[in-house]
Parts: sequence; structure tokens; C-alpha cells
Amino acid sequence: MITYVKSHEEHATTPLTISPPHHAWPSKILKNLLGGREVGKGTFCIHQDRGLTFYADYKAWDEGSDYLLNKIKSDSRLVRKVRVESEKIVGVILCTIRKFEYQNASTWPNKKIANFLEVTYKLSNDLSAYGFIPVFSDHFFHKFTHLLKDIVKGYSKGTVVTLPVPEIIHIVTSYTKFIPSKLARIAFLKLVLKVKGNKLTQTEENKFKEYYYRWFWVSFGQFGPRMQLNEVISGALNLIKNKSRAKKELVNLLNYPKETKKKQVELEKKLGLTGAQKRLFKVARDFMYLKGLRMEVLFGVDAAWEKILEEISKRFYLKKEFLYYASIWELSSMLRGGKALDEKMLRERSRYCVWLAISENKHRVYTGREARTFLKSLKYKDEKINEILVIHGTVASLGYAKGKVKIVNKTSEICKVENGDILVSVATHPGLVPAMKKAIAFITDSGGITSHAAIVAREMKKPCIIGTKVATKVLKDGDMVEIDTKKGDVRKV
Repeated sequence: MITYVKSHEEHATTPLTISPPHHAWPSKILKNLLGGREVGKGTFCIHQDRGLTFYADYKAWDEGSDYLLNKIKSDSRLVRKVRVESEKIVGVILCTIRKFEYQNASTWPNKKIANFLEVTYKLSNDLSAYGFIPVFSDHFFHKFTHLLKDIVKGYSKGTVVTLPVPEIIHIVTSYTKFIPSKLARIAFLKLVLKVKGNKLTQTEENKFKEYYYRWFWVSFGQFGPRMQLNEVISGALNLIKNKSRAKKELVNLLNYPKETKKKQVELEKKLGLTGAQKRLFKVARDFMYLKGLRMEVLFGVDAAWEKILEEISKRFYLKKEFLYYASIWELSSMLRGGKALDEKMLRERSRYCVWLAISENKHRVYTGREARTFLKSLKYKDEKINEILVIHGTVASLGYAKGKVKIVNKTSEICKVENGDILVSVATHPGLVPAMKKAIAFITDSGGITSHAAIVAREMKKPCIIGTKVATKVLKDGDMVEIDTKKGDVRKV
């Protein structure tokens, strides 16, 4: 009998928006990349209150993760293939959604909308399948992170390097390729610096309009709200008043890759790493870049789907909020003249449902009593928590922080966070970014060095400890804690 483990929790998500990555787990692409291993067979999500808990076959994931780690160490072609194929798919997705943004979906016939959904879903599913190699190497078991730590621990002793292990890991795993949000910021700053006066000419305003259609999606998340053109224009007008700040920011952004690479080369030389070990750290950098790339590009698909759902809602008299609980195949079938969706059924799914991924294109949905009966028939791996004095995790971003805990998992909870608080979450997501900007540090239960929290923390230059497994269970709102990124410890004070 399969033993299932809760490997992930996520909020601000629905069955539709999470379907490309969820159904990528049992996909043929991922199976082939893992040497025929079916690590995603039988994975399921419990959806409730726009959040999910993800369950997987414990043994299959453990064994598959071991296989992947050995493959990464022995075969550089695997990572190269994942990077090349991911970037190729990204190019097609961006071309597709940028073209769509210029068009008026209200003039499209139903079959054209169905085709758009099917095409973008397939692209997103394939991107997720390749993108899960970085995730699977470190998700839940954190095996890749532990491998990198062991390398640094073994080589930092007796060398001229005096930096603590977490700081070394932070430097040598920092990616030096720009993810979309950084490319968007660079493009925006360059446009600002080209403006000659204090106001925009019509030509200059058109340039910002072109920018908007190119980059509208980078901060969308799964539900938006989407960036508005007037926000882009007002942001430009404000920054034009302080071009020296814009120039300084642009210079810092453009210099970052070169400066970071220099630090990495110097550090690897001081440590005396072998060629094989240097390659593993390069893999880590590639993985972090690919995770950020996939995450942000899928936001673009979600932004396009949001507009599509708005149109479907009008045509079929179904509330848009409930359409997020339909599958791509159900929506496509309805658009092509098949069975109309029942809003009552979708409403029931929105309250509570279990979504079982069978393959890239097949699923099973359980609701109500049927869902609870299904869950009771399964075997789960227990996670026992004893009295804990010090919470330990993986350092994702360096720094010191001391402040009050605010546990935030849902977007409805971000109002709890005030400047100076420490945000504690099962796993952060784009909907929590406003709270993350206020917080001085982050702590999460799950995630490895390629997680959302890790990426955002590095971008914001805030201390972050991830993968504690128990932080949200041990800590409560108002607790005063201290983060020690030299060891990866969180202590109550």
C-alpha cells in the first residue's frame, strides 16, 4: 500500500491555476527525465479556501530524488537539456501571451478560445515538467541542499575562507542570469533615463505603452490584479523627477552578474573545489534561475486565463470565481459545444474538493462525502513534533533579524504584518509579497534554495530561513524571535 506524505502547502491558488504544474508530476516528460520513474503517480491536492495541500507517494519521491541527485552528479547533459527546453518553451509562451494581450477576446469564437486554453495549458504543463527537475532535486527532502552544504563543510576547514557555511552557500548558488522581473525593471529604467523633459511626449508615452504590453504579466501571480498602463506611466513620471536614483539602480542591476560571478570564482578558488564540485554549484545556480523563470512566466499564462475566464463567464452566465474550479478540459469541452458546466457543482468544489492527477490530461475530482471517503482509504506518514526549543532550517538569504512573529499563509492575513515583523509561513507565494515588503525577515516550513521565499528574500536582501518543517506549528503570532543565519537557527527570545 502506498504511504502518502504531505509535501507542500500553498495558498492563493485553485485547481485551474495549479493544474499545469500539478499534472506535470505524472507527465511523460518528467517520467522520461527520471529514467522511467513514476514519482507523480497518484499525487493529489486537497483544495479548500483557495489553498491546497499536496500529497505524494513518500517512497517514490524518496527513491526518485536519490536517482536524480546521482544523475545530476554524473550526467551534465540532463541539466543542459532541462535548461535548453525550458527556455525554448518560455519563448513560445511569451510570444503567445504578448500577442494575446493586444487582441480583443470578446470577438473570438468559442472554438478559438478553447484552442487558446488548450495550447497555453500544454505549454505550461511541459514547462512545469522540465521545471520540476530543479524542484524535485531539493523539495521536501532537501537532498541537493544537503549535498552542497557537505561539500562546503568539507572544504572550508583549514582554508583561508573565514565565512560561515550559509554565507558561502548563499554566494556560490546566487544565479547570475536575469529572471523576467529583473529584465522588466531594467527595460523600465532605461526608458525613464531616455526621457528628455519632465513630461512625456506622445512618442515617449507610446514607448511605455509598448513596455506595458511586453511586461504586464511579471507581477500578476495567479489571480492578479494585473498591472495597469496608468500605473506604468505614473511610475515613470515619479522616477523622472529623480533620474540619478534611476541611473544608480540601473547600474547596480547591470553590474550584479559580473560582480557576483567574480565573488563566486574567487570563493571556489579559495575553497579548492574540484571541477565536479564547481559544476554542482553551477547546477544550483541554473536551478534557481529556472525556478524563478518558470514561476514568473506561468503568471503570464494566469493573466491571460483571467481575461479568458471573464469572457467565458459572460457567454455562459457562470460566475468567474467558480470557473477557477473547472479543468481546462471541462472548459474546452463546453466551448466546443459539449456539456455545460454546472455552477452548483463548481461551487461545491470551491468549498472543498480533492483533485487527483492521473496524467497530463486526465484527472479525478472528489467532493463532499466522496472526498472524505477517498482520503480515509489512504495511508499517511505521520509527522510528530516534540517540544522544540530551537527551530532549524536552511539559510536562503543572509542577515540578522529580531522581531515579532506574524504567521501569514493567506492573502487575507497580510494586513497583520507591520514594519519590523518577521513573516512566518508554510510557503510564501506571490500574493504575500506586499507583506514580505513590510517584514524584515522570512521563515517557512517548506522549500529549498529554489523556493519562492528564497528567491524573493535574495531579491529583497532580507534574511530568510526555509525548510524548518515546524515553524508555523511551534510559533504563534506575537512571539519574539531571533534569526541566526550563521547556523540556520530560529530562537525565541
